[in-house]
Amino acid sequence: MTDTNTKLEHLRDKIKNSDFQHSRGLSNEVSYYILAYDPKDEPTVSEDIINMKDQLNKETVGVDIIEFNVYKIMWELIDDMGIHDAVIDMESEDGIDYLAEQLNNAFEMTNSDNKFVKYMEAKLNGKTDVVVFVTGIGQIYPLIRAHKILNTMHQIISDIPVVLFYPGKYDGLSLSMFGEAKEDNYYRAFQIN
Repeated sequence: MTDTNTKLEHLRDKIKNSDFQHSRGLSNEVSYYILAYDPKDEPTVSEDIINMKDQLNKETVGVDIIEFNVYKIMWELIDDMGIHDAVIDMESEDGIDYLAEQLNNAFEMTNSDNKFVKYMEAKLNGKTDVVVFVTGIGQIYPLIRAHKILNTMHQIISDIPVVLFYPGKYDGLSLSMFGEAKEDNYYRAFQIN
């Protein structure tokens, strides 16, 4: 198993590569990648994401890195819908499973144009010389699952590289949050090793 620092260094090298930036050489696959890491390495990963965004900008490697923290997006969407207090009450009164079901309904997570996808599409605003980082998936778990976001993102983000930072395990087929909680299978992403 490759350690987190090595994976982060491999990602840096990939981002500098023009083929990666322009999604070439993937046999018509979507250019989605998962960097799975040990959850205890979260501080290292968070710091390195900031450094990559600062160092690997358009002037340096030809692309900009746009980060979508799905935890922050979730709260922004909740606030926009005016249900912040109801969400807090629902968790304490009805439990996390019920809250997760209600949020998935409110965010229309089974639709290909769910609220997360619409949010990202609006923020990208047609930009193509970018690499998308998806973060915060460990913070949002178990309310929204990684595979639900990934399965719908490729509907609107198909021409640019997307990297999901995943605190857990990914074996090329299945995701396991924190290395313990198994999610549904997701097989369209390449591993960053």
